[in-house]
Amino acid sequence: MNRIETIYSLIDKNDKVVDVGCDQAKLGIMLAKTNIKSIASDISINVINRAKEDINKLGLGEYIDLRVSNGLSNIKNGEADTLVLSGMGTHTILEILNNTNLRFKKIITISNNYHDILRTKMNDLNYKIDKEIIIKENNKYYNLIEFIEGNNNLTRKEILLGKDHEDTSLYNEYLDYLRNKYINIKKQSQDKNDKIDEMLEYINKE
Repeated sequence: MNRIETIYSLIDKNDKVVDVGCDQAKLGIMLAKTNIKSIASDISINVINRAKEDINKLGLGEYIDLRVSNGLSNIKNGEADTLVLSGMGTHTILEILNNTNLRFKKIITISNNYHDILRTKMNDLNYKIDKEIIIKENNKYYNLIEFIEGNNNLTRKEILLGKDHEDTSLYNEYLDYLRNKYINIKKQSQDKNDKIDEMLEYINKE
């Protein structure tokens, strides 16, 4: 499954979904085709207008509430219980969550960097890891993390490499990719990097 399909598989029919940074409402369209309503928001009016054209062509307007919104600023309390934050960096995800008082039963993230910081800071915000899924799409790896309310007592290894991975074979393939990546970085740099050394130590123990 690709990223959108994987996110879709984690959503229940009774979830009230808001997709922030909605990428022309691709997730919303997929949900609408199975009669699941959602809010699709983006900071860009151009993205929302293009999404509106696609949705109208498909006749799915009654299922998707399109909004221009900076993060969650245009989302009201009680309108959503499942938040999707995909295709953005960890710092953007955390900025969105730090600038709202809204709480969610489930947050699905696909961040493109700093997954260790994301795991740690989400725990600080009282969201714990429910599951992690490695997605391989167009020969690139993506980390999907589903958070629910609560706290994890994360080990250092879990902070760096995650926990509760669903597809063990793809996770092991991802670890091989990371191992080769960090070995190459070490070869090309004369500077000591404690974090890379730590990552390699944990990867090699898997």
